[in-house]
Amino acid sequence: MNFSKKHLWTILLFVMATGLGLIFAATREDVSSKDHPTATVRAEVSDSLSSASGEKVTVDPNTAEDGHLPERGEEKQALTEEPPKAKSLKGAYLAIVVDDLGFSYARAEELAGLKIPLTWAIIPFQRSSKATAELARKKGIPFLVHVPMQAFGDKESQKHLVALSMDDEKIRRNVREALKSLPGAIGVNNHRGSAATSDMRAMRALMEELRQDNMIFLDSRTAASSVAAIEARKAGIFALENGAFIDHLEDIKFMWSQLERAASQAQRRGYAVAICHARPVTLTFLNQLDSNPDIGVKLVTVDELVRILSKSHGN
Repeated sequence: MNFSKKHLWTILLFVMATGLGLIFAATREDVSSKDHPTATVRAEVSDSLSSASGEKVTVDPNTAEDGHLPERGEEKQALTEEPPKAKSLKGAYLAIVVDDLGFSYARAEELAGLKIPLTWAIIPFQRSSKATAELARKKGIPFLVHVPMQAFGDKESQKHLVALSMDDEKIRRNVREALKSLPGAIGVNNHRGSAATSDMRAMRALMEELRQDNMIFLDSRTAASSVAAIEARKAGIFALENGAFIDHLEDIKFMWSQLERAASQAQRRGYAVAICHARPVTLTFLNQLDSNPDIGVKLVTVDELVRILSKSHGN
């Protein structure tokens, strides 16, 4: 086939333009990946967490450690997660835990007047801890011992019952004394504790003590790196994990949206646990829920949920 010089120049220009286009596209792709390294890193972290625990975990930037608002501009993160899917559950169940009881007996009395099933988490060794536990026992309300644990960035202090510098015996002794101070508890959950719950050695010591009294453990999930539930299950302890903090923001509309989110999780997975706190605005929200508890899932206490899950798994 014969080509004129004009045709040859046209073909040559087309080839050069195509080559330059490919080079430009590759360069754009490389620049794009450099401009957005965070997305890649987050994906890698998410994958490593999923493979480590066997469960899907996502970090929620709208919540703070143990549900508390960030202080002095400190940006804290707590996670929500998809709990393991239960087998053969008939319906969807949601357990709401109220943390940080033990400071105000008046707030405990107000909570005790609600009809919806709630589980209390009482911090030991506070001015109203024993009276609050006695009220819970009198009213038939199940409660957890809300054990203060060391968080990332915390300096160790006497307020921590589980800290990284403590040896195993110290951790076990502290937890044993906390349980003894609040007899009748069904189990334990962590107050703060992002650092402690991320440490396998500390969690193994904790679980060894809980196993002696056949306690359950609720991981508040204040850190994506928590290994608490994993170590609990290794020790033969029934473990649950928090799926959402309800009252990170002191806004009732926000609390309803978080509750809807927890209910949706329960509908997808069969069950979920959500945590809120003994705060004035939260008490207003809980009173509203008490008047209108139809949220598409069955509200249960933590011990009821444990019985339901144990039955569904044939335990």
